[in-house]
Amino acid sequence: MKLKEKYWQIKKEAGACVAALLVLIVFWAIAGFGVSHLNITVCHTPLWAITGCIGTWIFSIIMVVWMVKKVFKDFDLEDEDEKHER
Repeated sequence: MKLKEKYWQIKKEAGACVAALLVLIVFWAIAGFGVSHLNITVCHTPLWAITGCIGTWIFSIIMVVWMVKKVFKDFDLEDEDEKHER
């Protein structure tokens, strides 16, 4: 992988992290505030508390697993020319 391709991949991974954060914030708002008008309780806990906390946590794990499988790549950060000089 050339140096330019490495920087492009790093930029792609950083952009995916920002996008995932924005999606997570929207999910948290919908799962917490959007569900708050429902009068549903689970074990004397309002549904919005469960979906806003535990649901957001589970959703973030799913997003991270997806990003690791689809977006992130494992590569050496050293320049190929520097490797050959050693």
